This record gives sequence, C-alpha cells and structure tokens, in this order.
Amino acid sequence: MAITLCVPPRSGELCAPMRFPLNADSTVVELTSRHRITGIDWDATEHVVAVVVEITDPQTSRPIDVRFDVLAGGAAPPPRSRRLGSLSRDGEAIDVYGTYLGVVADEN
Repeated sequence: MAITLCVPPRSGELCAPMRFPLNADSTVVELTSRHRITGIDWDATEHVVAVVVEITDPQTSRPIDVRFDVLAGGAAPPPRSRRLGSLSRDGEAIDVYGTYLGVVADEN
C-alpha cells in the first residue's frame, strides 16, 4: 500500500516514517504535501487505529491538513476521501479513510 492524499514524494527523495495514532474516529493531522501513507494497524496496547506515513523534509514541502476517518465497515465514505484500508477493531470490521483538506492556513 502506498497512497498519497496530495502529491507523492519525488523519486529517490528521503522520507521519514511517522506513526500517527488516531485517538478519535475523526482526526485532523498536519502532514507535508509530499507524503506516502504506507499502512494502517490496530494498536492493541493503546486501543487505537494508527496510520503510518512517510513524510518529506518539512523545509522542502508545504504543510497540509488531512483528516483520517475510522468508520464501520461498509459505511458510506466521506466526500473526496480515499480508502486507506480495512481492519478489525475489537472484533468489529472498520474502514479507514483519508481526506486532503488543504494547505495549512497562515494566520499571522
């Protein structure tokens, strides 16, 4: 699995793997615009879904906001979202979606 919600990293570009625990069924995260989602898993220790994302150097890629949604298996996906995968959470089938929300707003 290698999914991007904005643009993929350039060929040969170094990426740092980051693990984002999703503490709610809808979680907004700031990523670099060039990123690659490489996996989702269930963290039985913390009882949360986690998303593994490879991000590029923040100095060379704009920050963007993305939303990750954890839904019951087969539920209607959020608009403009991409399905990242499915897994079992405490015996319940769930689907994980990611949605590009836009460039991080500069409020200064």
